[in-house]
Amino acid sequence: MKVRYSTLALAELDAILGELSAVNSSAAQRFSDRIQQVGERIGRFPLGFQEVAERPGVHRVPMVRYPYLIFYKIIAEEVVVLRVIHGARKEPWENL
Repeated sequence: MKVRYSTLALAELDAILGELSAVNSSAAQRFSDRIQQVGERIGRFPLGFQEVAERPGVHRVPMVRYPYLIFYKIIAEEVVVLRVIHGARKEPWENL
């Protein structure tokens, strides 16, 4: 299934990668590679990740080795990544 990133998710990724790059460019590259791997996995198994109880239809993927969560929803025949946020943040219900 095709995976598309929302404008908000792209902005969040850009901010995360910018912060990582400022400190450690190789860490930023590893994180970028991991995002790509997780995106491909979501596309292959869109129903394979935990659904958020408070938001039916929204799924959550923890980024193994990184403190971030990816939230996505299946819309028509594509997966739309809604948010990429730090796991310590309050859940982003108002924006899902």
